[in-house]
Amino acid sequence: MDDFVYKILGQLVNAAAGGIIAYLIAMLRAKKKENDALKTGVQALLRDRIIGAYNHYVDDKGWIPIYAKESLDACYKSYEALGENGVIDDLMRQLNQLPNHNPKH
Repeated sequence: MDDFVYKILGQLVNAAAGGIIAYLIAMLRAKKKENDALKTGVQALLRDRIIGAYNHYVDDKGWIPIYAKESLDACYKSYEALGENGVIDDLMRQLNQLPNHNPKH
């Protein structure tokens, strides 16, 4: 009878361990999906901010104040660290070429 009890206990322990492992794997997958969604959302917001600033400073004003350039540089570094570049690289190059004061004054 002792062997039977040990076999049952062993199976219960194995089943519980398998259940715990399956639960942890499911939680890790859910966390990764959430992190991917957050990354994509932050990238979209940073991209929108850089494009909006490009339209304002390059197309409308023709110059960019230092505080705005520093803010955009921080946005760009974060955007770049998240793994997306492409068109934004070119926009930042054009923004960085702008004077930091109004040339009309």
